[in-house]
Amino acid sequence: MAAARLTLRAGLALAAAGWLLALLAGGLGRLIPSGELAAIPLGLGMSLDIYLLDLERGLFANLTRTTAWEGYPALSPDGRRVVFSSFRDGSGELYVQTIGEQTAQRITHSIAFDGEAAWSPDGQQIVFVMSDSGLQNLFVSDLAGLPRVLYRTAGLEASPAWSPDGCYIAFIAARGGDPADIYLMNADGSGMRPVTRQPGYDLFPAWSPDGRHLAFASDRGGRLDLYALATACLETPAGCTLENPRQLTRGGAPIEKLWWSRDGKRLLYLERTVGLPEIYAVDFGCDLEAGGCFPRPITQLRQSLRLARARQ
Repeated sequence: MAAARLTLRAGLALAAAGWLLALLAGGLGRLIPSGELAAIPLGLGMSLDIYLLDLERGLFANLTRTTAWEGYPALSPDGRRVVFSSFRDGSGELYVQTIGEQTAQRITHSIAFDGEAAWSPDGQQIVFVMSDSGLQNLFVSDLAGLPRVLYRTAGLEASPAWSPDGCYIAFIAARGGDPADIYLMNADGSGMRPVTRQPGYDLFPAWSPDGRHLAFASDRGGRLDLYALATACLETPAGCTLENPRQLTRGGAPIEKLWWSRDGKRLLYLERTVGLPEIYAVDFGCDLEAGGCFPRPITQLRQSLRLARARQ
């Protein structure tokens, strides 16, 4: 057991050293749209930039490099572009930037805050949340035209996620002061129906690459853990039949973002406590009841920062 702990510590130390080298020397030109990329916001206070992380090679680089607040990044389906929110022009708008380029294309022009964008499977449209006067509604836009309202209520909608076949959009909604539940609608905004109805908060819906599972975070057990629903959306043209969710983690975590690996074998989530966030992975095929589901760190950004400060 002691040898195992020593091996684990040595492995984490090597991983942290690798992330430190990336922190000191990583450049945007070294990141190519292949492998397992992630886009996350990093920074302090109101100065956040969008960073790209190569989770296979332990590299990361600043994509945006501005003094403005920038957040809610989402990689395009082909991994070549990132949509994100930014205050660089004074208001919270959406921008798209191609990896390897220095400039971003502004997509929205509104007085409201536009955020939480998600790509359509073909990469031609984005669905996003427009926040204005205390309301949060869903809109859709192509990359050149004006946005159109997808679903408008007096409540709050957030975290839209487009299904891989392009037919559905999952999102969370809070109605009448109730906690947030997951809802599903057709991609044109019709056929809205609830997916979960629990006393707790269900957050961050994420479709598996094959569209057969919908993962989400929920505090229904008292702490924020990961769950997944098996869905027959692709096989049932009239709608979607859903089984009871399968719990994937137990113990709780301050989850900020949830997504799947490209091969659909892992769930990745962004965890932030104090300071830099970290990315963790959970094997989707694990058996929680048999004790086989253990979130494992993919990044070592906090330890890398401590090493960098120690070198100063």
